[in-house]
Amino acid sequence: MFQSIKSRRAWVVVAMMFLFMMINFADKAVIGLAAVPMMHDLGLSPQQLGLVGSSFFVLFSISGILFGFAANRIKTKWLLLLLSLVWAAVQFPLVGAVSFPLLIACRIVLGAGEGPAFALAIHATYKWFGNSKRNIPTAIVQQGANVGMLVAGPCLTWLMIHYDWHSAFLALGIVGVIWTVLWLLFGAEGTVDEHPPELAATAPLTDNARVPYRALIADRTLFGTFVLSFVGYLVLSLCFTWFPAYLRLGLGYSATEAGWLFSVIVGASIPASLAMSWFSQYLFSKGVSSRVSRGFMTSGAITLTGLAFFCTTMDFSAPMKIVCLTVGAGLGQMIFLFGPLMIGEVTPPRQRGAWLAINNSAATLAGLIAPALMGRFVGAAHSRAIGFEHGFLFLASILLVAGVAGFCLINPEKSMRRLRSLAVLNAGPDRQTLPSKPRGRDEPASAS
Repeated sequence: MFQSIKSRRAWVVVAMMFLFMMINFADKAVIGLAAVPMMHDLGLSPQQLGLVGSSFFVLFSISGILFGFAANRIKTKWLLLLLSLVWAAVQFPLVGAVSFPLLIACRIVLGAGEGPAFALAIHATYKWFGNSKRNIPTAIVQQGANVGMLVAGPCLTWLMIHYDWHSAFLALGIVGVIWTVLWLLFGAEGTVDEHPPELAATAPLTDNARVPYRALIADRTLFGTFVLSFVGYLVLSLCFTWFPAYLRLGLGYSATEAGWLFSVIVGASIPASLAMSWFSQYLFSKGVSSRVSRGFMTSGAITLTGLAFFCTTMDFSAPMKIVCLTVGAGLGQMIFLFGPLMIGEVTPPRQRGAWLAINNSAATLAGLIAPALMGRFVGAAHSRAIGFEHGFLFLASILLVAGVAGFCLINPEKSMRRLRSLAVLNAGPDRQTLPSKPRGRDEPASAS
């Protein structure tokens, strides 16, 4: 009965993390959805809108790293509670009269609150599931991002059409307060890392092991994961900042049509992500290497994303370009599903929270660059549509290079052998040393 209760609590936490990420990405998407009326009311140029999008990431990375190291010492329940309070509070100043500096300031503070969100949500989830059982929970949490943008499209657009764009920020603030209360009531901390039910051959480092951070920085798999995460954030930041505006200014759709099409673009990736997650876990359970079942799937997805964005610059019809955007937006997010899995597989549990945050925070520097750069492309071209095409062509080139790099760099099994040897060499007399060879997938860890 105890195990049954524990299992139910684990899935309650997964559900709460799903909602957490859903709110997180609705907060991100609102700027893109409100872009056109905000530009009109506040007199913003495309370059200024790009700065608004990029300002979100000014403190994003710094905050993510600080909270990541804090997660090594403080329960994630309280860290997540603090973040949700910040999200809710920063929406309300945008309900009344808004100036360009106030808009920038609120987005900077929101970015500081959302910087650690994904890493902490994954870290909190991994405390309830062992390595071989993490694919589906990770996919569910990650899909909260897509559902957040999916719901935000029609719902926030409806509010803005029937009231004004300020009402969208009010709704997000209220939703943030509701989640905070629910998490205070139902949030809990998992204990898998303290009392692991399994120690798979694919996750050989014990919960007490440590390796030098310089060794993690130099690891090829972790570096490859970072490269793919960086370009994934290029896609993601453009998605929630510029895609709705592209649908209106580049392809000529109305506000209502753009809101629904944005939801379609985002929503199409949900079943694809869940299917790829299940297939990856199936391959992994059948003994297929993590390099293939996780690394190759991610690198291939990024490569195809580059091809999809390249196709948006071709002389295709508007519906066909929407198909390309849909493919690119969906496959570009696969790194946020498989990247944390590979990081959780390679890094010691006691350093996992910090490294998830370091990877996520460093990668999100792409969000500081991409929206502003797209604004430059759009503002400099003789037509909005041509400016978007120039931006997408530049993005496609970077994605193709990164995809090839991922195939060459990512090899979790090789990385684990290397980090195992370093952990043994650095194990002090008060630390648990590692076994000389990996145990079987279902063989439990021996007692200290």
